[in-house]
Amino acid sequence: MGYALDWVSVSGLTKDEVLSRLGLIDTGEAIDYLSRGGFMWAMTPDGRTVVATEQYGWLTPERLSQLSEGASLVAARAEDNDCTSAAWGYRGGQQVWSVTHDNPEEYGVIGGLELDGDVPAELATIRARLEAERSASDDERVDYIFDVPNELVATLGGWAPESAIDGDLQFFKVIKPHLPGDRAPLGGKGKIWIGLLILLLAVGAYRIWTG
Repeated sequence: MGYALDWVSVSGLTKDEVLSRLGLIDTGEAIDYLSRGGFMWAMTPDGRTVVATEQYGWLTPERLSQLSEGASLVAARAEDNDCTSAAWGYRGGQQVWSVTHDNPEEYGVIGGLELDGDVPAELATIRARLEAERSASDDERVDYIFDVPNELVATLGGWAPESAIDGDLQFFKVIKPHLPGDRAPLGGKGKIWIGLLILLLAVGAYRIWTG
């Protein structure tokens, strides 16, 4: 089964500061995997805060810029079903670099990399290794270059999906509270009022029909 995730690894802020800037609340509930559309956080051994979500596309440039004010971060987005991935570096509210892999064909032509800004030196080593693995492989359907952005963020930030670098990070569930304007789920009182409204409409329709 594939995955479609956004994740970010932040240095220079506490965990509470990271979650507050993202509008998230820590539940304290330890989890091993993301629920559908959910969020989770973990702390790396070197003190970086990692936040991951299944809300693909949630980490917008605006969110990353605000999150990196007075700090630095690396972030990534990956969809392994269509083999698209991207990585970004931000510092002091500004994007510093990006590495993007795009494979528009579901099968067939293998996508390449698009680089922008002052990309980290680690990229060259990761890219060379994965290109060598691609050259040595007999399976042309495997897109090794898809993993370049993911492994770059794993190396710099301490975690990426299906990466050996993440070790045994303990993740915790976080929630995104409903803000003004959000469509909140109906509580018990809301369901009661809807039930009464349906009943009144039914009674009115019956009286019209029998009258």
